[in-house]
Amino acid sequence: MSAFIIIDPQCDFHPGGSLAIPSAGEDASRIKDILSKTPSPFAEVYVTLDSHHKYDVAHPGYWVDANGKNPSPFTLIQYEDVVDGKWAPANEENKEWALTYTKALKEQGSFTLCVWPEHCLIGSPGHNVDSTVQAGLTAWLLSNPGKEIKWVLKGQNTKTEMYSCMKAEVPVEDDDATKFNASLMAEFEAYDKLYVAGQAKSHCVNFTVRDISANYKKNQASIVLLEDCMSNVPGFEEAGEKFIEDMKKAGCGIINAGDV
Repeated sequence: MSAFIIIDPQCDFHPGGSLAIPSAGEDASRIKDILSKTPSPFAEVYVTLDSHHKYDVAHPGYWVDANGKNPSPFTLIQYEDVVDGKWAPANEENKEWALTYTKALKEQGSFTLCVWPEHCLIGSPGHNVDSTVQAGLTAWLLSNPGKEIKWVLKGQNTKTEMYSCMKAEVPVEDDDATKFNASLMAEFEAYDKLYVAGQAKSHCVNFTVRDISANYKKNQASIVLLEDCMSNVPGFEEAGEKFIEDMKKAGCGIINAGDV
């Protein structure tokens, strides 16, 4: 029994979106083809959805410089920048958390906080699933009567980034949704194989699969990455390639869509 995990196949990550990945459209077509196969190779399909508020620690509106100006997208903010006052939260009440958060990122060796273009705002068109992938999901549902897509939302807490659907970069004490999702992990371990695709290879696919792999009690070969169904955020190719290299070393399967 296999499951297909599709990471963040949303409009804002596809051409025309606010954080578009140029080759995501081609990835989406291959994902659709896999979903449209009959009989389906998958007992269940999971879809994660990046889900943000406008005021978010990784969006421009959260931060201001000494002149009250918001950072441009793709600005990197380090702990020292917050200590020195180069960047500060627009809401002064968040100053202590900003220090705590950026310090934690530094100490645990995570990505430096990157200010992204506003993306996947809850209720916006960019939050929707890309139409090509949606067509594939519809085809899978029609060929599997009685089944439902298992939706997994992530990123609603404005205080922390959540690339992985398993846990936030820095868990927030009073929000269990930011802590490791043991119940979802137990669901994943019930399958003989987990196939993974989606966006982006350098970020949300990367961090999700690393978390699953690190907590997976079965043979790592049961985690299978569809490499031609995921792409990097431009400029982060090195992170994406290191992810694939590390997962190969861990024993995960690396295949293409035509091999499913």
